[in-house]
Amino acid sequence: MKKIIQKFFLVLLMACSVFCLPQSVYAQESQELSFVYGTNHYDGAVYSSAFIPPVVDTVYLLADHLSILASRLTDVYYWPITNEYRADWDTANIIVEGQLEILRGNTVIDTVQMTEYVIQYDGLNQMDTIRLYLGEEAVRARENFEGLQAQYREDLYLYYQDMNEYRQEFQAALADLQAGLITEDELPEPPEPLQDLTLFSTNLLWGFPINLSPGNYRIRLRTNDNEVIPESVKDLVIFEHQNEGIGYDVFSEERWSVPESAKNVNDVIYTLRDQIFFIEPYHQKQYIERYYVRMNNPQDSVSRVDRMIWVSHWPAENVSLSIGTTSGGFIEPLENYFVQQLAGSRLGYEIIPFDPETMNQPSFTAFRIDLQTWSNLKGIALLDQDGKIIETSQRDIHILNTDLNWLVYPLAGLPILLGLFILSRRKRKVRDVKVVGVG
Repeated sequence: MKKIIQKFFLVLLMACSVFCLPQSVYAQESQELSFVYGTNHYDGAVYSSAFIPPVVDTVYLLADHLSILASRLTDVYYWPITNEYRADWDTANIIVEGQLEILRGNTVIDTVQMTEYVIQYDGLNQMDTIRLYLGEEAVRARENFEGLQAQYREDLYLYYQDMNEYRQEFQAALADLQAGLITEDELPEPPEPLQDLTLFSTNLLWGFPINLSPGNYRIRLRTNDNEVIPESVKDLVIFEHQNEGIGYDVFSEERWSVPESAKNVNDVIYTLRDQIFFIEPYHQKQYIERYYVRMNNPQDSVSRVDRMIWVSHWPAENVSLSIGTTSGGFIEPLENYFVQQLAGSRLGYEIIPFDPETMNQPSFTAFRIDLQTWSNLKGIALLDQDGKIIETSQRDIHILNTDLNWLVYPLAGLPILLGLFILSRRKRKVRDVKVVGVG
C-alpha cells in the first residue's frame, strides 16, 4: 500500500511539472509583436515616461499641459515577479506611423499628426528649466545641444593640455623657488576650471503631442492606409488638480535621509523634547488618486477614484517660518545646509550650514528647529514675502514627554495586580465556608 501511495504522488508530481512548467514559460514569451503606447507626460513638475500595454484600456494625462503619446510595435511579455507586462525594446521598437484621432463620443474632434520632439533641461535646476520642443524647434534644440557637446569636448581637451603645461611649469618654478631664484608670488597660476555642461537632452524622438482641457475622450490610430488599428482604441481621461497647498518633509538631525511627511492641514508633527529637527516646505497639489497614479503607472490595480492624493512638486522659496509658542510668535529664516560625512571608519555625519565658497551645492534647504530654544512650541505656518500667512501651511506640533515613560510599566501591570487581588479574595471566601453535615 505504501509503494502504491508513493507511485501515486510521483505520477502527480510529474503531471504538475508537465502541465505547469510550459504555462509559466509561455506566460513570459510572446508569439508576435504587439501594438503599444508609450508616454512622455508632464506630471505636474517634470516629464516622466510610462508604458501602456494592450491590457490597459485607459490613458490618463494632465490637462492643459503638453504631453507626448508614442505608438510602437514591440515584444510584450509578462513578468510574474511584479505582476506586470513589460516591453522588450531591445528586441523591437518599431514606430507605427499614422494619424492619432481624438474623439468625444463618436465624433472626431481633432486629428494629431506625428512629429519630432525633444525634452531638455538644466541638471542644476530641472523643474524651472525643463521644456519640450516640437517639430523644427526640436531639431534646432537638438542641434544646439550637439554643438554644445562638441564645444565642451574641445574645451575639455584644451583644459587638460593647459593643466599638463601648468604642472610642468609649476615643477620647474618650484625648483627655482627652492633655489631662491624666485618668490612664491612668482609661481604660475593654474588654469581656470572648466564649467560642466549641465544641459540634458533626449535624442530626437517621434510622437503625437496632446494638450487638452479636462474631460473624457477616446483615441485611435488611423494608419496611412486609412485603417484603424483595433488595439490602438483607448479611453483617454484628461484631468486637473483638485486643490493646492503647502506640504512639509520633517526629519530629525539623526535621521535626515528618512523624512516624515505632513501633507494635510490636519496632520500633526510629533517630536521629542530637546530634539533638533528640520522642516522642508513644498508646494503641492491634490489629485484624484486613481488618475494621478495610473498616469505614472498605467498597470496600477490598487488606487481608487474616491480617494485624493497630495503630490509635492517643487520646494517653497522666498518664505519664512512663523513659530507659535505659548509665550508669543517668532520668525525663522529658510537656510541651506550641507550633510558632511564624518572622517574615519566609523559611520556617521553631521549637518552644518552651507558655505558656497567651500562647498559645491547644498544638501537641502530647510528651517532648523532646536527644541532647547523652542521648548514651548505649539505650531508653525509659512509666511510669504509680504509677511502674510500662506493658506494651508499651518500645522500643529506636539512635543512628546518621554520623562513619564516609566508610568507605562506600572499602568500595564495594574490589571495583573487587580486580578491577583480578586483571586485572593475569592480563595479566602472559599475557606470561610463551613460544611454542615446532615445525619
